[in-house]
Amino acid sequence: MKRLLCLLIAMLVMLPLTACGDTVEGPADTTDAETTTDTADTELKLQLPEGLDYEGYTFHIYTFDHSAYSIEHIAEDLNGDVLNDAIFNRNLDVSDLLNVQLTPVINPWNNEDFRANVMAAVMSGSDDYDVFTGNMYNTTYLSAEGYFYNVNNAPFISMDNPWWNKSSYDELSIGKNAYLLMGDMCLSNYNLEAVFFNRDMVEDYDMEDPYTLAYENEWTIDKLISMTKDFYIDRNGNGVRDEDGSDLYGFHGKLQSIYNLSNYYVDITTKTAENYIDVTFHSEKTESIFNKLKTWMVESEGSYCPMGWTGAGPLAEEMSCVFTILTLNQCAALRDYDVRYGVVPIPKYDQLQENYIATAAGLLVCFPASISNIERSAAVADALSFYGRKYVYPAYVENSILTKGTRDEDAQFMIETILDNVKYNFGVAFGGFQGYGYALLEYCKGNQGFGSFYASMSTASDKELFDYADKIMALEQ
Repeated sequence: MKRLLCLLIAMLVMLPLTACGDTVEGPADTTDAETTTDTADTELKLQLPEGLDYEGYTFHIYTFDHSAYSIEHIAEDLNGDVLNDAIFNRNLDVSDLLNVQLTPVINPWNNEDFRANVMAAVMSGSDDYDVFTGNMYNTTYLSAEGYFYNVNNAPFISMDNPWWNKSSYDELSIGKNAYLLMGDMCLSNYNLEAVFFNRDMVEDYDMEDPYTLAYENEWTIDKLISMTKDFYIDRNGNGVRDEDGSDLYGFHGKLQSIYNLSNYYVDITTKTAENYIDVTFHSEKTESIFNKLKTWMVESEGSYCPMGWTGAGPLAEEMSCVFTILTLNQCAALRDYDVRYGVVPIPKYDQLQENYIATAAGLLVCFPASISNIERSAAVADALSFYGRKYVYPAYVENSILTKGTRDEDAQFMIETILDNVKYNFGVAFGGFQGYGYALLEYCKGNQGFGSFYASMSTASDKELFDYADKIMALEQ
């Protein structure tokens, strides 16, 4: 009964995430008429003029290949898999509605190759591709070089619609120029980070229930640290901190996977009234957070955080940790193991933080600067995102909360909270592999105090961000 009451209260008080700082208005709502296609559970409507017909046009989506994006735009047939069938139905509805043939073109996983092919296509004016979906590293660079179309001039696409992420527009734009958007046409946008925990161990070791803590607004980073920093059991008694399941840790996470944790609590940049950037990374709060996270992850007895990439093994196969941070796509993998796990958002900084948030992931949507028919590209992208919200979003949630055929209702609420509160930050997106967005990883690898560490990287990191902002501001379209 207490859990149900907490759930009802949380559903009433949780508000949608709003971007911090001043922002420019999103693309204008240019539609006069609208279809009457409802989503399954809401009153949302696809706002496109009736009667759009592109006469069987072959619509090319040029995209980036990665294991996490392997089914991004493609589903050949209905096969009973919940995600595959959702993508198939999304594509079918868009094809029928607009009379187009959706044809993804997948670039092999190679950053330089992807950039070169996008640049060549735009420079040639060939119109080979109607929309690009690419990873953040590539699309931020290409946007500043002028290879994408300003979405402020695109019809149909409105940031008032929940199938487009307003934070991506607010944060990745500069001045009146906006080239990058997150939309529900990209499944990988759901592959966000969360805290996973072994529910049996939480109960066996008489720990506080993370679900209850999250519902009651007590799930903070200090709470997670206090629950894990001293929890260590040398199971085999050899006096060595083993990783193969011989020992049990309160928290496990490989540093190259969890360096992003500081970005949940530090806004590297904020926006001015003119939609330009201020670099706000350096502060007493930032220093405190970096020292707190480093002490916990690298120096505390209860955490095992070596270099490398975190997988589901320590939580599921070896059962060598109580808590870990994984991406939501690991839910499917965890069903193969005999482990009863739970999922909660990344903790808040403190109880004054309004919402649990998720930092951005996945592919960004952008249009070629040389595009000859922006109306058609915008209509298809908007419809794909709308039907992605209608079909793929609930399918992803359902696929993530099933544990050996049973549904975790708490996990459903937590995962929906994560998916609906995705936050972008210009400083993270444009930070490069050596910039502020990766600073926690470098800080944990070294022995410098925060002051000298910041001094060693600030000049180059500031210059990188201002150079990108200035380039975007200077673009003419």
